[in-house]
Amino acid sequence: MTKPHLVSVSSPQPAEGPAQKSHPNPFDGRGRGREAHRRAHGWRVDPLPYRVAFLDRWSALIRHLFGSREDVASAFGVTFQTACNWWDGTNRPSGDKVALAAITWPEAFARFMDEA
Repeated sequence: MTKPHLVSVSSPQPAEGPAQKSHPNPFDGRGRGREAHRRAHGWRVDPLPYRVAFLDRWSALIRHLFGSREDVASAFGVTFQTACNWWDGTNRPSGDKVALAAITWPEAFARFMDEA
């Protein structure tokens, strides 16, 4: 019985590399920072300060509208723990809850959310 042996075959032409792309993939991981994104998309207002202030504004609105955490939980259909988190200003609500508050109590919502 003969032993198998490896035979190498070479081509007179060099191997070709991958084809060059004329347009780089926009999802290739070239992440941009917040400032670059703002400049590229023309934001006139940086949303970060509003995001930071929103917790206090939402908490103040909730405490103004309701007498207790239980009332908050009942009005928005959330758990008591979520109502406590909103009341204490430790968590933000989801968009549907914010929209519900804006539609149901437009004057109070505008007064608390439009604060500069």
